[in-house]
Amino acid sequence: MTLDSLKDGESALIISFEAPLELKNRLLNFGFLKNKKVKKLNSSLKKATILVELENSCVILRANEAKVIKIERI
Repeated sequence: MTLDSLKDGESALIISFEAPLELKNRLLNFGFLKNKKVKKLNSSLKKATILVELENSCVILRANEAKVIKIERI
């Protein structure tokens, strides 16, 4: 399951992400790490962007970026 498949308001744990090095570094800089809790807050009308809460911050991801983040729903 990937982060983009969560419904608004659902939480999950990050299992891993398989992405090109540049995107991987970007996600790591935002704090996306294995076993971190993430919550999907909202998505745009066309689901092009996704607003997620990661610890005490909010991050907006493109849908294609969210597709590389593998999660386990909690």
